[in-house]
Amino acid sequence: MSNKKDNAVSSHIQMPKLLLKRFHNEYNRFYYYDVKNKFIGKNGTAESTNTELGYYSVGMEHYLRDSIETPFGEMLSLLEKTSFNNQTLAMPSSFETTTKNFLYALIVRGPKFENQMNEAEDWLQIFTRQEQHDFIAYKGIDIAKENNLLSNFIVTFMINETDIPFVLSMDGLYGYSFNNYLVLNLPISPKITVSLFPKHYSNRVKQKDGSISMFQINKSDDVMIMNQASFLAQIKRNWGYVVCPQKEELERLKKMYICSK
Repeated sequence: MSNKKDNAVSSHIQMPKLLLKRFHNEYNRFYYYDVKNKFIGKNGTAESTNTELGYYSVGMEHYLRDSIETPFGEMLSLLEKTSFNNQTLAMPSSFETTTKNFLYALIVRGPKFENQMNEAEDWLQIFTRQEQHDFIAYKGIDIAKENNLLSNFIVTFMINETDIPFVLSMDGLYGYSFNNYLVLNLPISPKITVSLFPKHYSNRVKQKDGSISMFQINKSDDVMIMNQASFLAQIKRNWGYVVCPQKEELERLKKMYICSK
């Protein structure tokens, strides 16, 4: 007879393998900044980064895979077949809902949300850590959907035309100021972010034919500012990693952070 440990799977705590592997370089590795230990590693992989054995149950892993990650992955596959020579992009009607569901899952899988739930719901302490993680993720996604958490934002993309790659933190989502408005970004590759703009931008993002306009980033300084926002947001969490296919950008971010202290 096998015990629960024998059936445990290695779970990605917050950022799933789906996105992490998109930041691999030509050697199927990425560089990573370890927030807690303050060093840059060179042999990070999507398979092993941000994982813990038995963090979620097999059932929860299947739910996240089937209901959240696979639909979002299908959207990314469509995107990969798209030419970005045009300034607009036609996406399925389910695109915005699928993307926001993926973002909800990222938010509620983070340690910050877990701590908030444990403080608000004392009774969770009677369950095992795995049962707590399952409940918090499932219930958190449900609450976010019910409250339409990101209803004030519309979804589009930013295309990075520079030589500096976007970095990806374990939180994934970060905010920064764009023309004095809060914009939320989720890098989905070193060259593309999913970007959530306030509804004030709807006339610039959504076209009459249903297609969406994309934003092209041509200045290296703009990419560096976005990367700094992502890096510092993860630093504030005091845990996790920031990954990048190139070492140079992580070195710049680390140096910037040390010099700013």
